[in-house]
Amino acid sequence: MTITADEYRSRIDRLAALAGDAGLDGVLLTAESNIDYFSGYRHHAPWTLFARPFFEVVGAGGEAVLLGHSFLAPEMERTSAVRDIRAYTKSGGGLDALVDCLHEMGLQRGRLGMELGDEQRLGVTHVEFEALRATLEDVEIVDAAPLLWRLRMVKSPAEQALMRESAAITARAMTAGFERAAPGVTEREVARAVGEAMMREGADRPGFIMMASGADNHHVLSGKPTDRALESGDMLWMDLGSVYRGYWSDFCRACVVGGPTRAQRDGQAAILEVNRACVEAVRPGEPIHRLPAAAEAAFARLGMQVEVGAGRIGHGMGLMSTEPPHVAHYDATIMTPGLVFTIEPRFVNEHGIFNCEELVLVTERGGELLTAMPRSLSDA
Repeated sequence: MTITADEYRSRIDRLAALAGDAGLDGVLLTAESNIDYFSGYRHHAPWTLFARPFFEVVGAGGEAVLLGHSFLAPEMERTSAVRDIRAYTKSGGGLDALVDCLHEMGLQRGRLGMELGDEQRLGVTHVEFEALRATLEDVEIVDAAPLLWRLRMVKSPAEQALMRESAAITARAMTAGFERAAPGVTEREVARAVGEAMMREGADRPGFIMMASGADNHHVLSGKPTDRALESGDMLWMDLGSVYRGYWSDFCRACVVGGPTRAQRDGQAAILEVNRACVEAVRPGEPIHRLPAAAEAAFARLGMQVEVGAGRIGHGMGLMSTEPPHVAHYDATIMTPGLVFTIEPRFVNEHGIFNCEELVLVTERGGELLTAMPRSLSDA
């Protein structure tokens, strides 16, 4: 399934309506994920081309303009649902063209929303932002993050289908990694098999590959692949994410070289019981902090003292690898059909990393798992 031009148009119209309700005269977007969401144009490598910022301007009346360097213009025209495409030619000169565009759209005064707040980042430098604010001296620049997340958090059926496929690609890549794992094989060699499988299976690109192996590294939950060679008896834990048509997946599984011990099987069974409690706690109309409470209660039933505390046991997913909401005690976001997030309660001990992360979709009936990969400890 693809996202249609009509869906992008609807997103722009809804953003314009929310902006109007909030007393804004327009919204200026500078971040890759927001421009992708509201136009369909996805930059090939925004993190490497800081000299060529790109922008989307949405007026309160629903008009939209996409502005980028002339190098980007042909791809903007080919892929974007926004039809008003503007280009500038001098690297580092996008700000002047942006100001001209804002003036032409009547945004030389009033209130302009930008990506200033919660889990947002500007795609311009601080110096450029200050120069823009000084130039637009009659414009009040305010935070548009609440409006953006209000739209982006709930995924449409088309987005859900893309995320389901992203998860399926990641599952096939995970399987390829476990099949490569054997005594003497390094973590890097496993990671290579994973990355190659992601591309072979249709990903835009690998998102991230994290792993840990060996009893001395069970605490390394954000480790990158190393030259460590696997040994018989090692648990190899992998946390993977692939990107498919812009949409991320993220989940983790583990295998044991030579097969798991009884203690490892018992640990995996325990974490799956906690996961089950979290999924059963998914109820539309209820706050998401029900889930960490359910996790703690499940750990207690198992006789385990595991507290979520101020941390989180999951996060939203979409066009970024982590988005609002947070599956945490401090997040009161109401679970709404279309919300997609991970659940990843865990515990670590001398036997291994017991964390079987899942990607969950909120439906009218409760929680649906988008991750279809087996959950038992694999043999390697």
